Amino acid sequence: MFNHHGRLFIWDDEMKIKQREFVFLIGFICLLAVLRAVQISFQNDWTLGISLGALAGGLGYLIYQGLQTRSHLSLIGRPQAAIIFCLCVIWICILWLPFGLFGFTIFIQASIPLSGSAFTWLTINRYPIIIILVAIYLVLLFLTLRVRKFLAYLFSDMANKPGRALQLAIATGSLRDAWRSCLQLVCMLIGVMVTIVVAAFVNAVVHQNWLFVITKGIIVFGASFVNVWMLLRLLDIPVSLRVDRWHWPLFALLFGFCITMLIGGLSGANGSEPRSQMIIVHRGVINHNGVGNTIAALEKSSQAHFPYIEMDIQETSDHQFICAHDNGVRIPGKGVQEIDTVPLSTIRKYHRVELFRDYLRVANRVKQPLIIELKVTNHSDKLMGTRFADKFKAGLTKLPHRVHSIGYPYLRQIKQQIPSLKIGLVTMLNVGDISKLNVDFYTMEHLTLTNYMLKVIKGSHRPVYTWTDNSHLGMIRSAVMGVDGQVTGQAKKLASLKINLNRDRWVLLLNFLKDYL
Repeated sequence: MFNHHGRLFIWDDEMKIKQREFVFLIGFICLLAVLRAVQISFQNDWTLGISLGALAGGLGYLIYQGLQTRSHLSLIGRPQAAIIFCLCVIWICILWLPFGLFGFTIFIQASIPLSGSAFTWLTINRYPIIIILVAIYLVLLFLTLRVRKFLAYLFSDMANKPGRALQLAIATGSLRDAWRSCLQLVCMLIGVMVTIVVAAFVNAVVHQNWLFVITKGIIVFGASFVNVWMLLRLLDIPVSLRVDRWHWPLFALLFGFCITMLIGGLSGANGSEPRSQMIIVHRGVINHNGVGNTIAALEKSSQAHFPYIEMDIQETSDHQFICAHDNGVRIPGKGVQEIDTVPLSTIRKYHRVELFRDYLRVANRVKQPLIIELKVTNHSDKLMGTRFADKFKAGLTKLPHRVHSIGYPYLRQIKQQIPSLKIGLVTMLNVGDISKLNVDFYTMEHLTLTNYMLKVIKGSHRPVYTWTDNSHLGMIRSAVMGVDGQVTGQAKKLASLKINLNRDRWVLLLNFLKDYL
């Protein structure tokens, strides 16, 4: 076909393919932004299930189109290959969870159904569980990268059967290629991290609400684009950014960017005027003015008249409650032993300890309310909560004292004995749908707390406190996120903290590090 100037005018099939691949990619990123906004708005399991189904379907369609346009083969009439393809897409989504799953990992993380007992067990054993899961994941990730071209061969003329496609993927892959792919993933993570940090820095310098919204949209679009593009590259799916005729791809890019920026910028947390923070003194110490969990520090810090002093107690094997933070105590000749496996008399031979009954008596005398953390281990007595409530009921009801712990069953035992006493759940993992647990407040680790988890819990109208906020940045971030109070060893710093939402809103951008990494 010739145009009116007599020059050959041919719409090249290859160029069409490149344009179509690029448009599909931008469309998938727009879909991700819409699904994220829906889940943030509705926060329920039904929308999460539908969103994850749509995500997997959109990703599968994107991968399918990329492979089909190169080989011109389809899965029609190949039921075995079609089933394996669907399973591979699901596996890819699972494998991408530690990389944020395009921002959806935080939704899944906050929706895992957990009983109180399961939550306690997972929290107590979090370190070995995390180590085992990380080791298993790294092995599975490496093995997957070792055969990363499997889907490409599944669509090739050389492999009409899935088994043959796997053989070809193993034969053409190599350990070097797998390590190179791992390095590319690390570079992707570093790139996303640097982008988010730089974006936050720009907003820290220029305090404009419109810039904050635009920056959020840029992060949502950019992080998703890099994640999807890297995933397709690792699967050996051709998605070229080089297109000869850019009018349609450029339009798709601009349109997709505007849609994603609008949805991503306006949805989610944009900060709120910080409420007055309840200041909780960590371990009874203010600015290093004493030794934590001691009566001397309690008496000194109580003179500052902060709302609460937080402290830690442990139960010994002979059912005595002592003031101590660490679960273990060093016994000569036996090494470090868990306190709940050692009698009080043995501990006193080698260490100076203070009894909780004395600490509580002094707190009541100086009229200082306490938040008592009841420490729990795998060896804790099953009736520890009931025994604690029976022993100290009279002292615990003289002031508005509170008890919090990772041990949900023990908290419920205490609540049954002293209904007027407020109990709180301590969590450092921020995993699971803990909003359904029957407690009066939450004490959450400030570094792992996400906007979404906070929003889900705040929907139950119960206070949320963060711990341990000692840095200026950490205090501002928790306050701007909208928590009700902070456990801190720098209580005077927190008391003098001046927060301006327009100036300090930029810290919320750092939360994207947890969304996409």
